[in-house]
Amino acid sequence: MLKISFIWFILICTGCSRVSSLQKEKELQSLLDNREYFKLRTALLQGGYELSEEKKIYFRAFVRNAFNDNKNSAKDIETLLTKYASSLSDSAKVDLLQIQTDNYFKTFQYAQSALADSELLNHYQHVLDSETIKDIKNDLLVRNALHDIPTQQLSITESDTIYWKKDKIGLMEIPVRKKDSVYSCIFDTRANISSITKTYAAKLRLKMLDVTYEEGSGITGITFKTGMGIADSIYIGNILIRNAVFQVMPDEILNFPSIQFSINLIIGYPIIAQLKEIHIYQDGKMIIPDHPSKSDLNNLAMNVLDPILSVRTDDDTLCFHFDSGATSSDFYSLYFSKYKEKITAKGKKKTVETGGAGGSLKTELYVMDSINLYIGDKKAILKNVGIHINPIYKHKQKFYGNLGQDLITQFKEMVLNFEDMYIAFK
Repeated sequence: MLKISFIWFILICTGCSRVSSLQKEKELQSLLDNREYFKLRTALLQGGYELSEEKKIYFRAFVRNAFNDNKNSAKDIETLLTKYASSLSDSAKVDLLQIQTDNYFKTFQYAQSALADSELLNHYQHVLDSETIKDIKNDLLVRNALHDIPTQQLSITESDTIYWKKDKIGLMEIPVRKKDSVYSCIFDTRANISSITKTYAAKLRLKMLDVTYEEGSGITGITFKTGMGIADSIYIGNILIRNAVFQVMPDEILNFPSIQFSINLIIGYPIIAQLKEIHIYQDGKMIIPDHPSKSDLNNLAMNVLDPILSVRTDDDTLCFHFDSGATSSDFYSLYFSKYKEKITAKGKKKTVETGGAGGSLKTELYVMDSINLYIGDKKAILKNVGIHINPIYKHKQKFYGNLGQDLITQFKEMVLNFEDMYIAFK
């Protein structure tokens, strides 16, 4: 009788363990689906012991990708797609391959990135919707064009000081040097790739690649044809960047005649992240240290090529896009849905014109007099914040808004760190 009871005890415990594991998987998958990377990282650290080895590696691959550990994320995905391939669903393989192509692109392994895209198109179109298939085909044009381009390399031999200025609409411009010529460039954390007009691509003597692909403005939804060029060497201060990839855009796309303003050059994420750490001072100084500093703040993540900042509000902890190339912050419809009652009671409804690359559109929003944000131990007050009533992007919105220069300029110093993944204000 004792032996039978013991067997039942083991069976019951095994059953409980399996239920616990399935519950944990469901919890983590929900966090991943909603791009709650910070909560996913914490939950995985605290409850990963409840998962099978396969599931630990699976969720860890996404966490590593989100926190810029792309090489180890790529290794995790290779393990999953070889050792555990038979137990993975097609939809799980699609999710992993989409992250894998991002891992390879961020580490400048363009041929490997193209292979991952090709795998998606050759074997998994039945899982993908038509819009995603179109995006992957477009990305594949870029990856294939870059197939034989050497890895982007950035050399920092000692700490460097660069002086920046604001342009007429309040965006930060830094000097970029090509031989004896110096050009002013927008410093834009949310530019997925560095960009340049056709006119300036000729001035910098970029090597033009034989590719034309479709690009679009996320805000306006306007699409246009663009190309690609390579700068064999450019300098930011004394920092040499080799094989820098630029999206080459028609001049008119970056021209805004209504405000008599045009953009010629944009330094985007692939170069900014490779600098590892940037100190930006409101007095017009930028310092790139030779060694990044450690911090336990860990409030910065990447959603593919978009920087995400975790901040506290008076009500919650929320994730926002972080965009140094935006003059002001705006909040998305997800924020409106979450706090609709308070917003409609205290906000003022308006119709405004929102601009982006290629044009502008009119949109309805509420304007709040002020919203408090907390980053680490620092408080910022955003004034006259626009909160969109309806979605402004074609994909389902997972984040609560876009934080721009009206946040940054409230502090004397901002530290951007892509090594330890944090943004600090001082």
